[in-house]
Amino acid sequence: MNELPLPIDKIVANYGVAPTEVDQVQLEWYEVHKRRLTRHTMGGKSILMQLEQGAEWHHGDALFHQETLQAILVVKPSLTIRFNPLDLVQLADFGYFIGNRHLPIFNITSEESLRLPYDGRLYEQVLAKYGTSIQLEEALLLSEDLIRQQAKSKQRADVKTMDKHTGLGEQVIKDN
Repeated sequence: MNELPLPIDKIVANYGVAPTEVDQVQLEWYEVHKRRLTRHTMGGKSILMQLEQGAEWHHGDALFHQETLQAILVVKPSLTIRFNPLDLVQLADFGYFIGNRHLPIFNITSEESLRLPYDGRLYEQVLAKYGTSIQLEEALLLSEDLIRQQAKSKQRADVKTMDKHTGLGEQVIKDN
């Protein structure tokens, strides 16, 4: 007899529990935008997870059913291509080379490098072109590290700053 999955009715971001202390549910990096998922936790519980439109799952989200913590969401590490540019010219060339492939690019600010999800043919091409600036590594690909997300966040912050200075909604009246 199949058990019905427990519906998750509350999600708490950045919950203060280490994933090793409670049951975990694992997702691949590319599943964080899926709105409705049924998964088994590492402990074997079946859970039903649903998101609102436009929301996404985050590494460390706490999943609750009737005020009881069921699991912590963990994004699984995956094989990545890491690019450590020697200079800005090489970075620009890499961006141009990768841009037409429509792959997500993840920024690692602390290490001044970029990560891409592994693709065999692409790896061979970038290794031949950029040599020692390319490495393969297991890593977390988190949506907050996506360059596209970071650019949107910066753009929103810049607009808010502009709004504070111009007083959005105010009319400027010039005296002639």
